Amino acid sequence: MYHYLKYYTTPPLTPIFIVSILLGGNWMWLGIGILVTIFIIGDAILGEDTAQPDYKHAWIIEVPLHLALPMLTILLVAFAWSAGSGSLDLFGIGTTLGNLFPYDFLVVRSENTLFHYLGGIISVGFLIAGYGTNVAHELVHRVNNKMSMLEGRWLLSTSCNPDFAIEHVFGHHSTVGTKEDPATAKRGDNVYFFFLRSTVLGHISAWKIELNRIRKKNISIFSIRNRMITGYLMSFVWIFLFYHAGGLTGLVLFFSQAILAKFILEIINYMEHYGLSRQVGSPIKPEHSWNTNKRISSIFLFSLTRHSAHHEKPKDTFWILDPNLPAPDLPYGYLTNLFLCLVPPLWFKVMSPKLKDWDLNYR
Repeated sequence: MYHYLKYYTTPPLTPIFIVSILLGGNWMWLGIGILVTIFIIGDAILGEDTAQPDYKHAWIIEVPLHLALPMLTILLVAFAWSAGSGSLDLFGIGTTLGNLFPYDFLVVRSENTLFHYLGGIISVGFLIAGYGTNVAHELVHRVNNKMSMLEGRWLLSTSCNPDFAIEHVFGHHSTVGTKEDPATAKRGDNVYFFFLRSTVLGHISAWKIELNRIRKKNISIFSIRNRMITGYLMSFVWIFLFYHAGGLTGLVLFFSQAILAKFILEIINYMEHYGLSRQVGSPIKPEHSWNTNKRISSIFLFSLTRHSAHHEKPKDTFWILDPNLPAPDLPYGYLTNLFLCLVPPLWFKVMSPKLKDWDLNYR
């Protein structure tokens, strides 16, 4: 039973984030505070999860994936509402909650400062990346399931990231580890430079892949069957919502969390393949991705951490990925590594012996 329930640890976090945004003030920092505490301390003390159980009722662990879109929609609606001022009360949320609870939501919202909103941006951005983009990653790999693809693309729209469903699946998974791959960081690459390069080149690559697809099908570039165009339109829905709720403030909040969520995605790309190389045309093997089996990272991120197995067999669903123990291992859990990446000299120092070991055993 534990192996089913463990994947239900991420969804219960989302209501905490929603409530903290609605409460406003210093509460807006609650989400990121809980996330950092659980991930860093949990990974440090709870060891690794190398289990590979046989799930006879896989639909049970699919449910948390499909909770992501409705729950994160509520989160973004709450965040959009928080951007309002005065009589602006998106969907009457503040008035309704004020009638239900002894707390003046509208008054507290009017007292929010830049510091409070910063906490909201960081909290929302991390959850959109950690839950939304991560689940989208799983769903957009199911290229023959239209509902999963649509669901994944809507999740990606929350961070203005329409290219990921195209470039990641049809580009990155073919070119990983080579000079052709925008999402593979070279040794010595600065994470901030990598973010800009991967974002721009990844977007260009997605357009090339999509244009090639629609030309073969004789589809107009301006057709709604162009997945890049429809991806932009999906993001515009969120942009309109935030502008309607809070004007310029709403736009600043939406784009700030979206950029942060995109930045987090690119940091993950950066650390998952940092310094690893592969010759064009050679087989993609476990050693071309950094792996980790840290328990909390694995549970909360739906086994994204078993990245070596994912690249070896990208069509495998997250619950059947094997731990790939012989694969090169990241030094810490995902969030700890993420923070290390933000300080390039420290990251280089930690990864240098890892890369020397990789050269010795895999090159």
